[in-house]
Amino acid sequence: MKDDRRVVKLPSGAELKVSMAPFADSKDLYQAFLTECSVLNFDGAQEMDFNFFKDIFCIGLSSKLIEEKLWVCMGRCLYNGVRITPDTFEPAKARDDYGTVMIEIAKENIEPFTKSLYAQYSHIIGELLNKENPK
Repeated sequence: MKDDRRVVKLPSGAELKVSMAPFADSKDLYQAFLTECSVLNFDGAQEMDFNFFKDIFCIGLSSKLIEEKLWVCMGRCLYNGVRITPDTFEPAKARDDYGTVMIEIAKENIEPFTKSLYAQYSHIIGELLNKENPK
């Protein structure tokens, strides 16, 4: 049987095998992320700078709601060949990997929901930006 999991080398040197969660679990994570990020103010005239990405990163790593949904998805992934549980991150060396693991699993499960959205709505966003900032 072929293992279709994506492999990520972690800061500690450990290996993460990421697999996509079932649709319902991925959708729950995606919706939690949208709920938490709804507090972000995005001004079309403002460039997406360091602070914007810092805010997204901080929301993602500090949200109990996102973390709860991520743990459901993490249970399908392997850390050095072993299914991920909270005990996975008990060793101090593994704790450095925790943020990277969360980000990689979130990307795997959220990105499929967003790929076509950007393509479908980028022209609308462009039109709105042109109306706000006429040449």
